[in-house]
Amino acid sequence: MEEGTFNANFSYKNHEETGDKGETVEIQGNFPDWVNGTVFAVGPGKFHFQESGFTVNHFGDGFGIICKLVISGKKITQWKKYVQSDALKKANEAGKPVLAELFTSSSTDVTKSTLGRIMSFVPEVTDNGNHGICYFGNEIYTMNGLQYFREIHPKDLSSGKKYDSSKFGISSSTPHPLIDYDGTMYNTGASISATGSKQKIFKIPRVKPGETFKDSLKNLEVIATLPSRRITHSHIHHSFGMSENYLVLIEQPYLLNGKKLLGWMFTGGAVKLNDFSEWRPDKTNRFVIVEKSTGKILKRKIESSEPFFFLHVINCYEENNQLLLDILTFPGINEIQGMYLKSLIDGTFCNSEPCGILKRFVLPLAENFEGRFGSKVCLRPDHTVLVNGGSMSKQGVQHSVTINPNYRFRKYRFAYGNSGFFLQGPYSNKVTKMDLTTGGETAWELGEDGLLSEVIFIPHPDGIDEDDGILLVGVCSGFRYEGRLFFVFICAKTMIEIGRAEFKIPNILYVHTVYIPSII
Repeated sequence: MEEGTFNANFSYKNHEETGDKGETVEIQGNFPDWVNGTVFAVGPGKFHFQESGFTVNHFGDGFGIICKLVISGKKITQWKKYVQSDALKKANEAGKPVLAELFTSSSTDVTKSTLGRIMSFVPEVTDNGNHGICYFGNEIYTMNGLQYFREIHPKDLSSGKKYDSSKFGISSSTPHPLIDYDGTMYNTGASISATGSKQKIFKIPRVKPGETFKDSLKNLEVIATLPSRRITHSHIHHSFGMSENYLVLIEQPYLLNGKKLLGWMFTGGAVKLNDFSEWRPDKTNRFVIVEKSTGKILKRKIESSEPFFFLHVINCYEENNQLLLDILTFPGINEIQGMYLKSLIDGTFCNSEPCGILKRFVLPLAENFEGRFGSKVCLRPDHTVLVNGGSMSKQGVQHSVTINPNYRFRKYRFAYGNSGFFLQGPYSNKVTKMDLTTGGETAWELGEDGLLSEVIFIPHPDGIDEDDGILLVGVCSGFRYEGRLFFVFICAKTMIEIGRAEFKIPNILYVHTVYIPSII
C-alpha cells in the first residue's frame, strides 16, 4: 500500500461528454493491427447536482452514460454521451433524482403541476439505463432491469425511443437478454398483477433485412410462464442461463415484496426501490429448466444445498445429459448493498474482503446424477435433486466474469475476471485468466492499487484457439496522488500487456459492454 490519504473522488466526478468528433489517441505498446471493431459500454456517469449540492447515495444510482470505442489499426477513438432518460431530465430540472433509484429516494416532481402530481396515482419507475446494454437489430439498447429500455443510435449515441415492457404484460425484465446464434433474443421478466406474481420467459425474433426492431417486437412471444412460490413475492432475476436447447432460471432468495410495493402505489411518498427487496437466507435457490423449442418446463425439482445471491450467469452448456451452469455467486447481498459513494471514495468498501466465487452447478436433464468439477448432485427420497456448486475460482472474484463470446452456450475452457471495486483478495489489482479444465490461473498485474471495469474479450477474426484474442479493461488507479483512468489491452493467450490508451477526457468505470467486430 502506498502512503498517503486514500481518495477516489476523481473517479466519481460527473463524467464529461465528448464532442461529435470524439477523441482519438494512439494505442501505446506492441498492439496488433488486426483489431477493427467497436465497443459500446455503459455505466453510471452523473452522481452530483452542483446547483443544489445533492449527491446520489450509491454507485448504482448514477445516471447512465454511453461510451463508444472504435478501434482501428493502432488507434482508438472515444465518444461519450449521457443516456437521455426521463429520469435524468427530471433530475436535472429538480436538482436531484425525482424518480426512485435503487438506493436514492424519489422526490417531488417539479416538472409536473400540483394538479398533475395529485392525479398521478401510480408513482413513476425510473428509466435510468445505467447498467445493461444490448446490440440487437443494428441498434444499441440500454436498460436497468426494470420496466423500461431505451434505444441508442450507434452512430452518434443519441437517445431514441423508450420502450415499456408492461405493454406486453411484463412488469420488469432482466438487463441481460441473450441473443441466440440464429439472432433470436431471449429474456425473462416478472409479471405482477392482482392474481399474483409470475415469471415469464419470452423471445423476440431477429430483425430481418428491411425491417426494424418495432417489426420484430410485434412478434414477441411468451414461451413459458412460471408462477412464484409465494403469491405476494417475486424472485429478483438479473440474468439467466441459456444453452443450445434449454433456458435456465435461477430463483434466488432475494425477493421483491409485492405487498410493500402495492402499499407504496396507494400512498405514494418518497421511496427507494431497495425498500421493496428482501434477502431471505433461510430459503434456497431453485433451478427451473425450460425447453427452448417448446417452452416446456421440465418437471424435475432442483434446488441448491445452500442459499446464494447472484447477478451474473457466466455460461451454460450441455454435456452427458446434464446442464453445466456457471454462476458468479455470493453468500449474501453485502457486496451490492455496500457500494455507497462515500465508502467507495474513502476506500472503506474497496478495502473490505470480497466474497464472490465462480461456481459450477451440474443440473441433470435425465437420470445422470453424477457430480463433476467439485459439484455434488443428490437425489432425495421425495425426488428433489439437491445440487452443490463446485468452486471454479478462489474467493474474491467480483463484477462479472468474461469469456470468448464465440463460446457462449457451448463447452468452453477459459474465463477472465478481476476483483472489480475491491483492492483486497487474490484477484485484486490484476486480470486473471482461469483455466476451468486444469484449475490453473495466470494473470496480468497492474503493480499498484486499482479498480477495474468489466473485462471485454475481442476475438481474433481468424482465431483457431479459444484464447485467440485481446482483453480490454478500464483501470482506475492513483488513489494517493492525482488519480487516473485509462484502458489496458492484454493478450488473452499469454496475459501479457500489449497496449495502453489514455484520453484527455477520462473513460468511465463501465459496468457492462458489447463488442461488435466492425466499425460503426
